[in-house]
Amino acid sequence: MYKFVFNCKKTTCFTAIIFLSVSVILFGCQKEEDKNTRINNNEELIISLYDNEGKSSIVGLDVEENVEKELVNNEEVWLHGALSGNKQYLAYTSAKGDGPWDIYLLDIHNKKSYQVTNDTLGQLHPRFSDREGKIIYSEIIGPSFPVSKIAKVDVQKKDSIVLDTEQADRAVELYDISGNKIIGAFVSEEENTARWVAANEDGGTLEQILYSIYEMNLDGSDMHLITSVKAINMDSIAYGPDGNSIILGGENVGEDEGSGIYQLSLTDQTLTTILTDQMIKENRNPILSEIGQRRSAVLSKNQRFIYFTGIPKNVDEVNFAGIISNIRCIYRYDLGNHEIKKVYEYKRPAIITDLTVTY
Repeated sequence: MYKFVFNCKKTTCFTAIIFLSVSVILFGCQKEEDKNTRINNNEELIISLYDNEGKSSIVGLDVEENVEKELVNNEEVWLHGALSGNKQYLAYTSAKGDGPWDIYLLDIHNKKSYQVTNDTLGQLHPRFSDREGKIIYSEIIGPSFPVSKIAKVDVQKKDSIVLDTEQADRAVELYDISGNKIIGAFVSEEENTARWVAANEDGGTLEQILYSIYEMNLDGSDMHLITSVKAINMDSIAYGPDGNSIILGGENVGEDEGSGIYQLSLTDQTLTTILTDQMIKENRNPILSEIGQRRSAVLSKNQRFIYFTGIPKNVDEVNFAGIISNIRCIYRYDLGNHEIKKVYEYKRPAIITDLTVTY
Protein backbone atom coordinates (compact mmCIF):
# COMPACT_ATOMS: atom_id res chain seq x y z
CA MET A 1 0.00 0.00 0.00
CA TYR A 2 1.06 3.60 -0.48
CA LYS A 3 2.84 5.13 2.52
CA PHE A 4 3.35 8.63 1.19
CA VAL A 5 1.22 10.92 -0.97
CA PHE A 6 2.66 11.70 -4.38
CA ASN A 7 2.44 15.45 -4.81
CA CYS A 8 4.57 16.46 -7.78
CA LYS A 9 1.47 17.84 -9.53
CA LYS A 10 -1.99 18.65 -8.23
CA THR A 11 -4.76 17.20 -10.35
CA THR A 12 -7.90 18.17 -8.51
CA CYS A 13 -8.01 21.97 -8.61
CA PHE A 14 -7.53 24.24 -11.60
CA THR A 15 -8.35 27.90 -11.90
CA ALA A 16 -9.76 28.86 -15.28
CA ILE A 17 -12.23 27.90 -17.97
CA ILE A 18 -11.27 25.80 -20.98
CA PHE A 19 -9.43 27.52 -23.77
CA LEU A 20 -8.31 25.20 -26.53
CA SER A 21 -5.44 25.88 -28.84
CA VAL A 22 -5.00 23.15 -31.39
CA SER A 23 -1.67 22.65 -33.09
CA VAL A 24 -1.44 21.59 -36.71
CA ILE A 25 -2.22 17.90 -36.78
CA LEU A 26 -1.39 15.65 -39.65
CA PHE A 27 -3.96 12.95 -40.25
CA GLY A 28 -2.53 11.63 -43.50
CA CYS A 29 -1.56 8.01 -43.60
CA GLN A 30 1.95 7.09 -44.62
CA LYS A 31 2.08 4.78 -47.60
CA GLU A 32 4.98 2.84 -46.23
CA GLU A 33 5.07 1.66 -42.62
CA ASP A 34 7.93 -0.09 -40.95
CA LYS A 35 7.25 -3.32 -39.15
CA ASN A 36 7.40 -1.64 -35.72
CA THR A 37 4.40 0.62 -36.50
CA ARG A 38 2.37 -1.62 -38.81
CA ILE A 39 -1.35 -1.62 -37.99
CA ASN A 40 -2.80 -5.05 -37.25
CA ASN A 41 -6.18 -6.45 -36.34
CA ASN A 42 -5.14 -7.82 -32.94
CA GLU A 43 -6.28 -6.20 -29.73
CA GLU A 44 -3.68 -3.88 -28.28
CA LEU A 45 -3.19 -2.96 -24.66
CA ILE A 46 -2.05 0.58 -23.84
CA ILE A 47 -0.14 0.55 -20.53
CA SER A 48 0.78 3.79 -18.77
CA LEU A 49 3.62 3.41 -16.25
CA TYR A 50 5.59 5.30 -13.61
CA ASP A 51 8.95 3.73 -12.81
CA ASN A 52 11.43 3.76 -9.93
CA GLU A 53 13.55 6.40 -11.68
CA GLY A 54 10.68 8.88 -11.46
CA LYS A 55 9.92 8.67 -15.20
CA SER A 56 6.63 7.88 -16.93
CA SER A 57 6.14 5.93 -20.14
CA ILE A 58 3.33 4.53 -22.28
CA VAL A 59 3.73 1.11 -23.86
CA GLY A 60 1.63 -0.54 -26.57
CA LEU A 61 1.40 -4.32 -26.22
CA ASP A 62 0.08 -6.75 -28.82
CA VAL A 63 -0.55 -9.68 -26.50
CA GLU A 64 -1.25 -12.19 -29.26
CA GLU A 65 2.01 -11.51 -31.10
CA ASN A 66 3.90 -10.58 -27.89
CA VAL A 67 5.10 -7.36 -29.54
CA GLU A 68 5.86 -4.35 -27.34
CA LYS A 69 6.27 -0.73 -28.51
CA GLU A 70 7.33 2.08 -26.20
CA LEU A 71 5.27 5.01 -27.47
CA VAL A 72 6.03 7.73 -24.88
CA ASN A 73 8.92 7.88 -22.42
CA ASN A 74 10.84 10.10 -20.00
CA GLU A 75 7.82 12.18 -18.95
CA GLU A 76 7.94 13.75 -15.47
CA VAL A 77 4.32 13.16 -14.36
CA TRP A 78 1.84 10.30 -14.25
CA LEU A 79 0.31 9.55 -17.65
CA HIS A 80 -2.99 8.27 -19.00
CA GLY A 81 -3.39 7.11 -22.60
CA ALA A 82 -5.67 5.48 -25.17
CA LEU A 83 -5.28 4.31 -28.77
CA SER A 84 -7.56 5.32 -31.64
CA GLY A 85 -9.66 2.65 -33.32
CA ASN A 86 -7.45 2.64 -36.43
CA LYS A 87 -4.41 2.27 -34.15
CA GLN A 88 -2.64 5.23 -35.73
CA TYR A 89 -3.00 7.80 -32.94
CA LEU A 90 -2.30 7.76 -29.23
CA ALA A 91 -4.08 10.35 -27.09
CA TYR A 92 -2.39 10.93 -23.76
CA THR A 93 -2.38 13.53 -21.00
CA SER A 94 0.80 14.99 -19.58
CA ALA A 95 1.95 18.19 -17.85
CA LYS A 96 4.95 20.30 -18.80
CA GLY A 97 6.76 22.50 -16.31
CA ASP A 98 4.35 24.02 -13.80
CA GLY A 99 1.34 23.81 -16.10
CA PRO A 100 -1.70 21.54 -15.79
CA TRP A 101 -2.26 18.30 -17.66
CA ASP A 102 -3.07 18.80 -21.35
CA ILE A 103 -4.00 16.40 -24.12
CA TYR A 104 -1.31 15.35 -26.59
CA LEU A 105 -1.71 13.36 -29.78
CA LEU A 106 1.02 11.04 -31.03
CA ASP A 107 1.00 9.93 -34.66
CA ILE A 108 2.44 6.44 -34.31
CA HIS A 109 3.37 6.33 -38.00
CA ASN A 110 5.69 9.34 -38.06
CA LYS A 111 6.37 9.31 -34.29
CA LYS A 112 5.51 13.00 -33.97
CA SER A 113 3.58 14.31 -30.97
CA TYR A 114 1.26 17.34 -31.05
CA GLN A 115 -0.25 19.30 -28.16
CA VAL A 116 -4.02 19.38 -28.60
CA THR A 117 -5.19 21.52 -25.68
CA ASN A 118 -3.60 24.52 -23.99
CA ASP A 119 -5.59 25.65 -20.97
CA THR A 120 -5.44 26.14 -17.23
CA LEU A 121 -8.33 23.79 -16.47
CA GLY A 122 -6.53 20.48 -16.86
CA GLN A 123 -7.33 17.27 -18.71
CA LEU A 124 -7.19 13.65 -17.53
CA HIS A 125 -8.05 10.16 -18.82
CA PRO A 126 -8.35 10.79 -22.58
CA ARG A 127 -10.54 8.46 -24.64
CA PHE A 128 -11.38 8.38 -28.37
CA SER A 129 -14.91 8.14 -29.74
CA ASP A 130 -14.00 7.64 -33.40
CA ARG A 131 -11.63 5.35 -35.27
CA GLU A 132 -9.84 8.23 -37.02
CA GLY A 133 -8.70 9.99 -33.84
CA LYS A 134 -10.50 13.30 -34.47
CA ILE A 135 -12.72 13.35 -31.36
CA ILE A 136 -11.15 13.02 -27.91
CA TYR A 137 -12.94 12.98 -24.56
CA SER A 138 -11.32 13.78 -21.22
CA GLU A 139 -12.10 14.32 -17.55
CA ILE A 140 -11.87 17.93 -16.37
CA ILE A 141 -12.30 19.95 -13.18
CA GLY A 142 -12.07 23.67 -12.37
CA PRO A 143 -13.89 26.70 -10.91
CA SER A 144 -16.40 26.84 -13.76
CA PHE A 145 -17.09 23.15 -13.15
CA PRO A 146 -16.26 22.60 -9.45
CA VAL A 147 -16.81 18.87 -9.77
CA SER A 148 -15.20 16.57 -12.32
CA LYS A 149 -17.02 16.41 -15.65
CA ILE A 150 -16.51 14.85 -19.08
CA ALA A 151 -15.37 17.15 -21.89
CA LYS A 152 -15.61 16.46 -25.63
CA VAL A 153 -12.75 17.89 -27.72
CA ASP A 154 -13.12 18.21 -31.50
CA VAL A 155 -9.58 18.33 -32.82
CA GLN A 156 -10.46 19.59 -36.30
CA LYS A 157 -13.05 22.22 -35.28
CA LYS A 158 -10.80 23.42 -32.45
CA ASP A 159 -13.57 23.56 -29.88
CA SER A 160 -14.94 21.61 -26.92
CA ILE A 161 -18.09 21.13 -24.89
CA VAL A 162 -18.59 19.94 -21.31
CA LEU A 163 -21.28 17.33 -20.61
CA ASP A 164 -23.75 17.10 -17.73
CA THR A 165 -23.24 20.68 -16.58
CA GLU A 166 -26.74 21.10 -15.10
CA GLN A 167 -26.07 18.66 -12.24
CA ALA A 168 -23.59 20.59 -10.08
CA ASP A 169 -23.21 17.85 -7.47
CA ARG A 170 -22.82 14.90 -9.86
CA ALA A 171 -19.11 14.17 -10.32
CA VAL A 172 -17.72 11.64 -12.76
CA GLU A 173 -15.09 9.41 -11.17
CA LEU A 174 -14.30 7.31 -14.26
CA TYR A 175 -15.75 6.70 -17.71
CA ASP A 176 -15.29 4.87 -21.01
CA ILE A 177 -16.56 5.08 -24.59
CA SER A 178 -17.77 2.43 -27.03
CA GLY A 179 -19.41 3.10 -30.39
CA ASN A 180 -21.91 5.91 -29.84
CA LYS A 181 -22.19 5.53 -26.05
CA ILE A 182 -20.43 6.81 -22.92
CA ILE A 183 -20.52 4.88 -19.65
CA GLY A 184 -19.56 6.58 -16.41
CA ALA A 185 -19.45 6.00 -12.65
CA PHE A 186 -20.69 9.10 -10.79
CA VAL A 187 -20.82 10.12 -7.13
CA SER A 188 -22.29 12.98 -5.13
CA GLU A 189 -19.48 15.48 -4.63
CA GLU A 190 -21.01 16.63 -1.34
CA GLU A 191 -21.21 13.09 0.05
CA ASN A 192 -17.76 12.22 -1.22
CA THR A 193 -16.21 15.28 0.44
CA ALA A 194 -18.04 14.51 3.70
CA ARG A 195 -16.75 10.93 3.88
CA TRP A 196 -13.17 12.05 3.32
CA VAL A 197 -13.50 14.66 6.06
CA ALA A 198 -14.91 11.99 8.39
CA ALA A 199 -12.09 9.58 7.50
CA ASN A 200 -9.47 12.20 8.34
CA GLU A 201 -11.14 12.87 11.66
CA ASP A 202 -11.38 9.23 12.80
CA GLY A 203 -7.94 8.10 11.70
CA GLY A 204 -8.37 7.15 8.07
CA THR A 205 -11.38 4.78 7.91
CA LEU A 206 -13.07 5.59 4.60
CA GLU A 207 -16.70 4.53 4.27
CA GLN A 208 -18.40 3.19 1.15
CA ILE A 209 -20.17 5.58 -1.19
CA LEU A 210 -22.87 4.98 -3.80
CA TYR A 211 -21.47 4.89 -7.34
CA SER A 212 -24.21 5.48 -9.90
CA ILE A 213 -23.51 3.93 -13.31
CA TYR A 214 -24.98 6.06 -16.10
CA GLU A 215 -24.92 5.56 -19.86
CA MET A 216 -25.46 8.40 -22.35
CA ASN A 217 -25.04 9.42 -25.96
CA LEU A 218 -21.79 11.01 -27.13
CA ASP A 219 -23.30 14.50 -26.82
CA GLY A 220 -24.46 13.82 -23.25
CA SER A 221 -28.12 13.34 -24.18
CA ASP A 222 -30.33 10.46 -23.01
CA MET A 223 -28.34 10.06 -19.78
CA HIS A 224 -29.97 7.19 -17.92
CA LEU A 225 -29.14 5.20 -14.81
CA ILE A 226 -28.05 1.59 -15.35
CA THR A 227 -27.54 0.62 -11.70
CA SER A 228 -25.87 1.74 -8.47
CA VAL A 229 -23.02 0.03 -6.64
CA LYS A 230 -21.62 0.71 -3.18
CA ALA A 231 -17.83 0.72 -2.90
CA ILE A 232 -14.99 2.45 -1.11
CA ASN A 233 -13.28 3.16 -4.44
CA MET A 234 -13.94 2.50 -8.12
CA ASP A 235 -10.69 2.68 -10.08
CA SER A 236 -11.53 1.52 -13.59
CA ILE A 237 -14.43 1.07 -15.97
CA ALA A 238 -14.14 -0.41 -19.47
CA TYR A 239 -16.63 -1.47 -22.12
CA GLY A 240 -16.38 -4.98 -23.50
CA PRO A 241 -15.92 -5.41 -27.27
CA ASP A 242 -19.67 -5.74 -27.99
CA GLY A 243 -20.68 -2.80 -25.79
CA ASN A 244 -23.15 -4.95 -23.85
CA SER A 245 -21.14 -5.20 -20.65
CA ILE A 246 -18.49 -3.33 -18.69
CA ILE A 247 -15.56 -4.41 -16.53
CA LEU A 248 -15.18 -2.65 -13.19
CA GLY A 249 -12.23 -2.56 -10.79
CA GLY A 250 -12.86 -1.46 -7.22
CA GLU A 251 -12.27 -1.74 -3.49
CA ASN A 252 -14.83 -3.17 -1.04
CA VAL A 253 -17.50 -3.46 -3.72
CA GLY A 254 -20.84 -4.47 -2.23
CA GLU A 255 -20.22 -6.99 0.53
CA ASP A 256 -16.70 -7.88 -0.65
CA GLU A 257 -13.54 -6.85 1.17
CA GLY A 258 -10.35 -5.77 -0.56
CA SER A 259 -9.78 -5.37 -4.28
CA GLY A 260 -11.98 -6.97 -6.91
CA ILE A 261 -12.79 -7.13 -10.62
CA TYR A 262 -16.41 -7.35 -11.75
CA GLN A 263 -18.48 -7.61 -14.94
CA LEU A 264 -21.74 -5.68 -15.21
CA SER A 265 -24.27 -6.66 -17.87
CA LEU A 266 -25.88 -3.58 -19.41
CA THR A 267 -28.85 -5.61 -20.62
CA ASP A 268 -30.04 -7.13 -17.34
CA GLN A 269 -27.93 -5.12 -14.82
CA THR A 270 -26.37 -8.29 -13.34
CA LEU A 271 -23.10 -7.69 -11.49
CA THR A 272 -20.83 -10.75 -11.59
CA THR A 273 -17.71 -11.16 -9.46
CA ILE A 274 -14.75 -12.14 -11.65
CA LEU A 275 -11.76 -12.11 -9.31
CA THR A 276 -11.00 -10.76 -5.83
CA ASP A 277 -8.02 -10.63 -3.50
CA GLN A 278 -9.78 -13.17 -1.31
CA MET A 279 -10.19 -15.60 -4.22
CA ILE A 280 -6.49 -15.26 -5.07
CA LYS A 281 -5.54 -15.89 -1.45
CA GLU A 282 -7.74 -18.97 -1.19
CA ASN A 283 -6.31 -20.44 -4.41
CA ARG A 284 -2.73 -19.78 -3.26
CA ASN A 285 -1.78 -18.56 -6.69
CA PRO A 286 1.98 -19.03 -7.13
CA ILE A 287 2.59 -16.01 -9.39
CA LEU A 288 0.20 -13.39 -8.05
CA SER A 289 0.07 -11.91 -4.56
CA GLU A 290 -3.04 -9.76 -4.94
CA ILE A 291 -4.77 -7.30 -7.22
CA GLY A 292 -3.83 -4.50 -4.85
CA GLN A 293 -4.52 -0.79 -5.23
CA ARG A 294 -5.08 1.08 -8.53
CA ARG A 295 -7.26 -1.72 -9.89
CA SER A 296 -7.43 -1.67 -13.70
CA ALA A 297 -9.01 -4.33 -15.90
CA VAL A 298 -10.24 -4.79 -19.50
CA LEU A 299 -11.96 -7.59 -21.42
CA SER A 300 -10.31 -9.34 -24.38
CA LYS A 301 -11.69 -9.18 -27.92
CA ASN A 302 -12.90 -12.79 -27.79
CA GLN A 303 -14.38 -12.15 -24.31
CA ARG A 304 -12.47 -15.11 -22.89
CA PHE A 305 -9.83 -13.22 -20.89
CA ILE A 306 -9.61 -10.37 -18.42
CA TYR A 307 -6.37 -8.38 -18.54
CA PHE A 308 -5.69 -6.70 -15.21
CA THR A 309 -3.00 -5.13 -13.05
CA GLY A 310 -1.67 -7.08 -10.09
CA ILE A 311 1.17 -7.44 -7.61
CA PRO A 312 3.64 -10.31 -8.20
CA LYS A 313 4.24 -12.93 -5.53
CA ASN A 314 7.05 -12.37 -3.01
CA VAL A 315 8.24 -8.92 -4.14
CA ASP A 316 9.69 -6.21 -1.93
CA GLU A 317 8.29 -2.69 -1.82
CA VAL A 318 10.03 -0.07 -3.97
CA ASN A 319 10.54 3.68 -3.54
CA PHE A 320 8.95 5.39 -6.52
CA ALA A 321 10.26 8.94 -6.01
CA GLY A 322 8.42 9.34 -2.72
CA ILE A 323 5.84 6.58 -3.01
CA ILE A 324 6.59 3.33 -1.23
CA SER A 325 4.66 0.67 -3.11
CA ASN A 326 4.76 -2.73 -4.75
CA ILE A 327 5.46 -3.02 -8.46
CA ARG A 328 2.59 -3.83 -10.83
CA CYS A 329 2.46 -6.27 -13.74
CA ILE A 330 -0.23 -7.19 -16.28
CA TYR A 331 -1.94 -10.54 -15.79
CA ARG A 332 -4.47 -12.50 -17.83
CA TYR A 333 -7.37 -14.28 -16.16
CA ASP A 334 -9.04 -17.07 -18.16
CA LEU A 335 -12.80 -16.90 -17.59
CA GLY A 336 -13.13 -20.54 -18.65
CA ASN A 337 -10.53 -22.45 -16.65
CA HIS A 338 -9.76 -19.63 -14.14
CA GLU A 339 -6.05 -19.79 -14.88
CA ILE A 340 -3.94 -16.68 -14.19
CA LYS A 341 -0.90 -15.93 -16.35
CA LYS A 342 1.52 -12.99 -16.27
CA VAL A 343 1.68 -11.37 -19.71
CA TYR A 344 3.73 -8.21 -19.14
CA GLU A 345 6.33 -6.73 -16.81
CA TYR A 346 8.09 -3.43 -17.54
CA LYS A 347 11.87 -3.36 -17.90
CA ARG A 348 12.17 -1.43 -14.61
CA PRO A 349 10.11 -1.62 -11.41
CA ALA A 350 6.93 0.32 -12.17
CA ILE A 351 3.45 1.33 -11.05
CA ILE A 352 0.73 1.07 -13.72
CA THR A 353 -1.26 4.32 -13.85
CA ASP A 354 -3.68 3.45 -16.68
CA LEU A 355 -4.69 0.42 -18.74
CA THR A 356 -6.84 0.60 -21.89
CA VAL A 357 -7.52 -1.70 -24.83
CA THR A 358 -8.24 -1.16 -28.52
CA TYR A 359 -9.82 -4.02 -30.46
